[in-house]
Amino acid sequence: MYKALPRSILYLLLCSSLGCDLVTDPLVAPGGDNSGGEGVTRKVLLEDFTGHRCNNCPAATRTATQLHDVYGEDLIVVGVHATDFFGAPANPPNPNGSYATDFRTEAGTAYATTFSVSFLPTGMVSRRAFNSSLLQSSSAWGSDIADIIGQPADLDIWFSQLDYNPDDGTVSAEVKVAVVGPVTDDHNLTIYLIEDHVVDWQLDNEATPPDVENYEHRHVLRTTLNGTWGVPLITGAANTGDTITLSYPDFAVDPSWQPANCALVAYAYNTASNEVMQVAERNFQP
Repeated sequence: MYKALPRSILYLLLCSSLGCDLVTDPLVAPGGDNSGGEGVTRKVLLEDFTGHRCNNCPAATRTATQLHDVYGEDLIVVGVHATDFFGAPANPPNPNGSYATDFRTEAGTAYATTFSVSFLPTGMVSRRAFNSSLLQSSSAWGSDIADIIGQPADLDIWFSQLDYNPDDGTVSAEVKVAVVGPVTDDHNLTIYLIEDHVVDWQLDNEATPPDVENYEHRHVLRTTLNGTWGVPLITGAANTGDTITLSYPDFAVDPSWQPANCALVAYAYNTASNEVMQVAERNFQP
């Protein structure tokens, strides 16, 4: 469970890595796995909308990395490559082969359309609206995260099983959701498959030259295991003490993705507000 440190200490810790305007009154993560126990607190999903031809996007990704360094496993970052202008491959193709990869996904395109992503970089912090806006600039991510992370949660999520089979290139997962406080409204569960440390071209206005051939793309959304909007998890209401189990056997993993860098991210969200109420991540290989 989170324990609040003195505000002066937190202020110094976060200012040193993020800048004082990013975080106000944050909470410090202890690590560990909630796994349905008492005192469950909220983790945060940061969806970083990005594109390989967006020259300001690497700076936002670096901010996300700094925040992850502060909060550890209680902040889960997903890079969602989106938009035709910034996310599409070069057309016509560049002679040197740069920007030929299409990192966009069906789900990412749907999110960009639904949430009106028209510029990059931008992001959503557990899909909660801040100042009446779901989309937040990277300079606001720190304070937004601090508003949510470590707060008491009504749901807990964990992977009770995750097995990658190298013989047939499939992953199987079992996800458990424990209701630890009364929940109302319909909720869905979505599972992302993400890949970290993907090396490819990226435009970066802070690099010289700005066309970076060996850029390391972080937490790239590759696909979903159960559809863009997931599957129904709770209909109407759920009572404290309920536990829901969902199984996803033998999901085929693209052979071009590196299993050692892959992970699954499961999150539950309120279908009326779209707010992500809880999230969990587990690597293919510990």
